[in-house]
Amino acid sequence: MKAVKSLFALSAVALTLAAPVAQAAVGDVYGATFQGITFTFTETSATRLTFELAGTPAGDWTSANPLMKANYLAAFDLKDLGLNFSTVTGIANGPGATNLQGLNDQLSASSVDCLANGHPPGSICFDISPDFALGALPFDFTYTIDFSSAMFIGDTGPHLQIAFSNVQNGPKVGSLYSQNVPQTSSTSTNSTGVVPEPNSSALALLALGLLGGGFWTRRKG
Repeated sequence: MKAVKSLFALSAVALTLAAPVAQAAVGDVYGATFQGITFTFTETSATRLTFELAGTPAGDWTSANPLMKANYLAAFDLKDLGLNFSTVTGIANGPGATNLQGLNDQLSASSVDCLANGHPPGSICFDISPDFALGALPFDFTYTIDFSSAMFIGDTGPHLQIAFSNVQNGPKVGSLYSQNVPQTSSTSTNSTGVVPEPNSSALALLALGLLGGGFWTRRKG
């Protein structure tokens, strides 16, 4: 009887190990729209993320006061990527950014610059310097961001903060967008949004074998 109980216990462990494990998937896309601008993130490799922002500013980014209108992109920061930016580095390339080193900082509601506040080491901030003009509207910018370690983006998607200015290198205008950008499509192989571990099939067969052995032992006894 003890042998049968041991076989059932081993079977339960094997089935648990055979269960699929959630993994970040290359090709996953995250998107959201706020005040006329759509933000889209695509995980193009384990260590590369593209960030596209496109549209025509609305809401308090296009104030009736011409001195409060968003004319320039000043900075953006990211977190919830499953990375510790006290050791991991990030490099951005795109409009106004050539091999721009990310800072282990984040934006604030009162500043257009990357500041050491909030919740580092989970944040990385890219300060576009000089601020980059939005130009003809609607604008469409894409940044490629390379990290020194593989990402593990959380279930809620990457968190974005972004700031605009009215004049180049001037103060922040309008709202500081600060939201997680949800997933809009996934490359996961099943509806649960998880990718099975390579050994899961073998573990499942092991579990069935142990269960069969347990029943055979019980009948023989």
